[in-house]
Amino acid sequence: MPHPTNDVWEALSTARSIRRFTDEPVDAKTLERCLEAATWAPNGANAQLWRFIVLDAPEQRSAVATAAGKALETIETIYGMSRPADDDQGRAARNNRATYELHDRAGEYTSVLFTAFKTGFASEYLQAGSIYPAMQNFHLAARAQGLGACFTSWASYDGEQVLREAVGVPDEWFLAGHVVVGWPRGRHGPVRRRPIADVVFRNRWDPERADIVHGGGARPRRS
Repeated sequence: MPHPTNDVWEALSTARSIRRFTDEPVDAKTLERCLEAATWAPNGANAQLWRFIVLDAPEQRSAVATAAGKALETIETIYGMSRPADDDQGRAARNNRATYELHDRAGEYTSVLFTAFKTGFASEYLQAGSIYPAMQNFHLAARAQGLGACFTSWASYDGEQVLREAVGVPDEWFLAGHVVVGWPRGRHGPVRRRPIADVVFRNRWDPERADIVHGGGARPRRS
């Protein structure tokens, strides 16, 4: 069952990436509240150089499914993923099973493509600071209303051109991100994150705690 909340701390600490959804469609009013929250995000000079594209028509959903399939081929290689055996109930297997389900059913869901206008005076990385807060606002507004949401890489890799053509996004706009949204089949949070002592430095860079190892993690602190 959906579990809405008006407690900002609960929303922040339980806004898991949801990869399994029911068949119930997201109503227009609930989705609009998420989109409105996205427009409240901070952005450079309040220029609002963004456009948010809801993808829920058959043609666009088909393109999303194609893009998801292309992304899956890439992330399988990056993360060494494979479909788990039916009787494997370990944590990694459960996580992978949810990821495969999300990709397999990609064409069934409503999603939002976040685009940003390319300026001539800032790097792509700098411009990201004016679009990703909007995506996070959208994600948190979804969680607050009991929805589930998941950031995807489907507008990247070989899927970018698929979505760009299906939606008609001009070349002067970045496909900055893509979020799937729906009613969760399961529960929210709590999120699992490293303790702040592992990731927060005070005044000086700490090379020991910043030692990143293969696989995206950090080496444990030495005693």
